[in-house]
Amino acid sequence: MNKTISILFATSILTTPVFGDQLRVVVDIPPVHGIVDGILGSNASITTLIGSGVDPHNYTMKPSHAAALSNADLIVLIGEALTPSLAEKLPSLANNAKIIELSEVPNVHLIAYEDAHEDHEDDAHHDDEHHDDHKDHNHDADHDDHAHEGHDEHDHGDAHHDDDEHHGDHKDHEDHDDHADEKEHNEHEHDEHHDDEHDGHDHSGVDPHMWLDIDNADVWAHEIAKTASELFPELTSDINANLVSFEQSLNDIKSEMQTLVAKPYSVSHDAFGYLEESLGIDDPQAVTNGMGLRPSPSDMANLRAQIEKTAPACMII
Repeated sequence: MNKTISILFATSILTTPVFGDQLRVVVDIPPVHGIVDGILGSNASITTLIGSGVDPHNYTMKPSHAAALSNADLIVLIGEALTPSLAEKLPSLANNAKIIELSEVPNVHLIAYEDAHEDHEDDAHHDDEHHDDHKDHNHDADHDDHAHEGHDEHDHGDAHHDDDEHHGDHKDHEDHDDHADEKEHNEHEHDEHHDDEHDGHDHSGVDPHMWLDIDNADVWAHEIAKTASELFPELTSDINANLVSFEQSLNDIKSEMQTLVAKPYSVSHDAFGYLEESLGIDDPQAVTNGMGLRPSPSDMANLRAQIEKTAPACMII
């Protein structure tokens, strides 16, 4: 399974150079690299800006990255919601490149971040906030089966930016201890995001980790194939053949993962909302609601109780 899934969640391994012209492509993150490589193969030289294990929200551009962007024929990235600093610099650096912002591709499936974030926090704090009653009162029926759908490996960087955006005047109150004045100004925000102090980035209403939806990968593959064929018409035959092969790989992945949907699993942080919704699988048992966060004693106690009850088949870190 690991070997198969790696096709979709590929690491940033550069394609093997070939003689002649190659499409110079720059991508933001390894999963996007995997899709582009699946479609273009050795016809492209791919530069990945952000490696595995690095928070895209905190991306800092290197001189080599700026040079790659300036020389690129094609740039493929999730978009501003995931890498705001990169999106900000693109207009001045990539004057000659065709840019595909994957979050804007027609027919891509998006999850509203605020609703999903609200669902997750209800679930994570059921001991303190009487989760069952709270969920019945605050959530539409459409969201009840996907309480974690908006949280992913960068969850640690999301909601706190809401505080930065909407509560800049109250920065000195971020510990939420002695902030009665802040409560008066921000009561509605605290009702929905009582754990905002853990997070740091605005997703503009959209969970940006949409590559975890296997169907999105298929939509993007077609868009990348179409755009690359327009740029390099002589590669159209190769690109179309790669597209057929890539689609089959996606179908194989989805079929294999469907056999695992009934097996409980745990994660170090809640990161698979799109995948859960795409496959119709249950929410995982998450240690924390954001990457890089230290689990509290109550987090660990809740997780221990869940593991003893459900006996998860594996834990994804």
